[in-house]
Amino acid sequence: MRTVKRPATTRSWCLALCLSLAGAAAPQAADAAGALQTIPVAPGFLASERIPLRGTLVKAARLVDGAGEHLLVVTLRSGPSTAPTATPGAVERFELFAVLYTHKDKAWPQTWIIQDHVDCPGLDSSAAFFPEHITITDLDKNGMAEVTVPYKMSCGGGVDANELKVILRQGERKLALRGTTLRNTRVSAPYGGDMTFDTALSLKENAVFKAHLTTIRDKVYVED
Repeated sequence: MRTVKRPATTRSWCLALCLSLAGAAAPQAADAAGALQTIPVAPGFLASERIPLRGTLVKAARLVDGAGEHLLVVTLRSGPSTAPTATPGAVERFELFAVLYTHKDKAWPQTWIIQDHVDCPGLDSSAAFFPEHITITDLDKNGMAEVTVPYKMSCGGGVDANELKVILRQGERKLALRGTTLRNTRVSAPYGGDMTFDTALSLKENAVFKAHLTTIRDKVYVED
């Protein structure tokens, strides 16, 4: 039998392809330099991994940093108020969830959760994330991802400024900017637009986080 020798370039291409496929199937921890990696979340992945959804899915993101592989799941749930004065049949309660899970021992235990709600019987109420401005970063270059989640909530009877929050989580660390949206900007008397930072954001080592929270807030706080 005659043996056919493959050219070296063909063998190299095959090896590179195999390594690429192996890496895609089993994400590894961040590289030695601690570079943050993001991985697309395939359709059906959350169900196959038995990740619970607390309401309607807003955004899902898969990432790898120095602490391992994580999954961010952002959901919004709406329904009747739980107050005694609830309006029968009305949607008056909105619950917001942003949860980070970390892959461990073939499971996804919860690492942290951002959870908020508005329950406003008898008045106009709403809540919403800004999914295009939910960010995953490594601003301090320590190999640990920061997740920043902006959202707004309202409870009132007219065109009041909405409550606005921009929350940053990095492991156990939580930093927040709180305030209100800015309304009525197209006429002479705009209102709202308040902004308050957590005390920890005044520290020099947190300046990069303060700047980031401000940048996200500036992209979402104006509404007409």
